[in-house]
Order: sequence, then C-alpha cells, then structure tokens
Amino acid sequence: MVIHGRVQNGVIVLENDISLPEGTEVTVVVRASAEAAGESMSEEQRRRLREARRHFESLRDENPGDSFSGADHDRVLYGEG
Repeated sequence: MVIHGRVQNGVIVLENDISLPEGTEVTVVVRASAEAAGESMSEEQRRRLREARRHFESLRDENPGDSFSGADHDRVLYGEG
C-alpha cells in the first residue's frame, strides 16, 4: 500500500485524512525534488547521500521486534495527554 503525505510543522500528515491503527509499522521514503529542495543537488551531494544511505542500511537493528512506538515514548516522557 502506498499512502502519500507531506510534512507540516514537523509532522507527517497523510493525504485524504487517512488514519492508521496505533502501532502500525511504516516506512517513509523521502522524495526530494528540485522544487522541494529549493535547488537541485550537485553530483557530489548525490554521491554523499548514497554513501550515507548505504551506511545507515548496513547498521544492524538493535531492537528487532520492538513495539515501543513514538507515542509510547512521548507518554513516558510527558505523561498522558
């Protein structure tokens, strides 16, 4: 399933008011465009981005199966909203 959205005030807002159940795992793919970036990336920037992506993808998952969500994190830090 592909659901599109945009970042607004630092939060990803899904299009069409889609709401996912709490705890749903998602993968965010950032599609940078010349308009979104304000300018196109240089070849050196692209190379460095590819290098960083390869590095991050090679890191092991330190908590496989961990179901502690961002909402859980906020609840622990700030209490019930």
